[in-house]
Amino acid sequence: MGHGVESFVKQITGPAKVEMKLIFFDEKQCALRVVANGGRQTARALDEIGLAEKALAVCNGGYFNAGGDFGPVGLEIAAGIRSGKPVADAWFGGLMVKQGRASLVWSNEFQDAPDISEFVQCSPWLVSEGRVWPVPPGKKPEPRNHRTFIMTDGAGRWAIGTCKRTGLLELAHILITPGIITEMKVNRALNLDGGPSTGLWCRSEAGAVQFEKPGWAVRNAIVVVPRDSK
Repeated sequence: MGHGVESFVKQITGPAKVEMKLIFFDEKQCALRVVANGGRQTARALDEIGLAEKALAVCNGGYFNAGGDFGPVGLEIAAGIRSGKPVADAWFGGLMVKQGRASLVWSNEFQDAPDISEFVQCSPWLVSEGRVWPVPPGKKPEPRNHRTFIMTDGAGRWAIGTCKRTGLLELAHILITPGIITEMKVNRALNLDGGPSTGLWCRSEAGAVQFEKPGWAVRNAIVVVPRDSK
């Protein structure tokens, strides 16, 4: 895809067949941005955002008030513009870009600062320090749904991805099972908004586009751009 970006589709056989789409990249060649949609009526689709931002890949971001004011659930910082308030819940984490460096941080690790240019919160954690992080148990069997997630090896290697028809705990185990994610060792992984919000767009060096379209408009998107883009 250019700039060291690679895309993969993985078919995983287990209790049920799972399809995973992944976009891998290195922070030396690519940067992460958060792009916000101000309102439902004017919301841009992921492909429109990708083209406007000269992006290599785009996925949907965090939770939002879909049936209300379309505002973010948690703190959102997009190109330095802030909206919402931080959620201090123990299961929440966030993608943070500070002084051009991206990281996945727990809510209790987050320290606000004016030099944070991008931030989006979501939950729950899937993997922390290379281990499956327990998902809060429910009274009913965990639903198998479409998922979006972001992950890193903690040393500059990143991926965004989607996974169809899977539970959160199952997804977490998939991410650390030897032989599945061979492109990097997952150190931290955070679940993003899923279900009808799940979406992934990417564009090859030759201009070929792949687009998994969300079922509705989303509040914000996580965008992968070349570091040399203007």
